[in-house]
Amino acid sequence: MFNPEIIFITVSLVVLAGVAYWMKIPRVIIPLTMVYLFFILLNDPLPKLQPIKNPTLVTEQKATNKSNANLEPLETTIRPTPLTFDSGRTKKNIVKKRIENKTPKKPNKPKVKKNINQESKSHSLRLRDIQICTNVVKRSPEGTDVYFNNDVDSLFCYTRIQNQGQKQEVKHVWYYEGQLMTQIRYNIKKSNIYRSWTRKTILPHQVGQWRVDIQDLSGKIIGSKKFQITR
Repeated sequence: MFNPEIIFITVSLVVLAGVAYWMKIPRVIIPLTMVYLFFILLNDPLPKLQPIKNPTLVTEQKATNKSNANLEPLETTIRPTPLTFDSGRTKKNIVKKRIENKTPKKPNKPKVKKNINQESKSHSLRLRDIQICTNVVKRSPEGTDVYFNNDVDSLFCYTRIQNQGQKQEVKHVWYYEGQLMTQIRYNIKKSNIYRSWTRKTILPHQVGQWRVDIQDLSGKIIGSKKFQITR
């Protein structure tokens, strides 16, 4: 069979020779012919070499196959043993824990919390002054006395209270002949001297003993004042 490369080179040489002859350059045909001959010589196919069989390798392969056929799988007689770790606990400790778990726990008694804030508030109030008067002008009492005629329209209970705590409630409780007539509530801010007063209408027939109690939020009396209405 022809080599396609040789056919391609031959056709190319013929074409180039024709072109050189047409262009009137016959000298170029000689070197082209030499190149063509050199290419054919180099492209001459060599006879194919066949691999040489090595008889020693064949015998070694047969020997290894026989040795592998004679080998039998070994029976494993070793059995794995479980790993154990010593946690440092003994049977006594385990028994103690079981006993502790079985023993019922005593219910915790709810602790009764004292109302500390309320107590501190009551102790923070101090009555510095209390007066019964007929009028209050510019935050000062006027007509202070303990005996009043029954022709007065009303009377005032004037107090000066020291509050060292927070804002809290105070009551003026008015009594006539031991009976509760009225109670007036108001709040006192934190102050060294807090001036306050309440007013009570006095009827002409309410002649006798009167009293005004000053109470804190818990109802504790921090001061009292008695006066009398006469005819």
